[in-house]
Amino acid sequence: MGTSDSRAQIIAFFDAFYAGDVPRTLACCDNDVLLMVYLPIELFPHLVPRRGKQAMAAMVELHLARYSERRYQMTYMAVDRLRVATILELSLTKRADGRVMQFATGNFFTLRRGLITEMRTFFDTVDMIEQLTGRDLVGPLLGEAAAALRPPPSPVGPPPIKRIK
Repeated sequence: MGTSDSRAQIIAFFDAFYAGDVPRTLACCDNDVLLMVYLPIELFPHLVPRRGKQAMAAMVELHLARYSERRYQMTYMAVDRLRVATILELSLTKRADGRVMQFATGNFFTLRRGLITEMRTFFDTVDMIEQLTGRDLVGPLLGEAAAALRPPPSPVGPPPIKRIK
């Protein structure tokens, strides 16, 4: 599989995934596809590592259930034959309250025989939680962490000189 084939397969995958088209999404994936989303599973238990086309179908269904509109713009793609890295700018409209969430994701794929065998995704967790809840987390967190983030105080004056006898 060449670079252009890998590039086309990932674009086809994202087009199908964000359109909510389960059959087209699954057609891009190996039967034992690995899904890894790097977020705290305590906050996102539905995003634990999973395997298989059923897991991928469940991810598409989850998006369809939670978001009324899903759009992506690919801002970066690097392809090294069977490995692909992308950066996406996502826009998701929550069904529950109509809030629009906008954030970037880093995605890393491995392909074999023209199909996705691994998909690893990274998000800015703090930004995502702020947008999900509509609450500022950084301000209060910085207030609590300010002392730990400050550099240590510099010693007053030069160190004492030791005299050798």
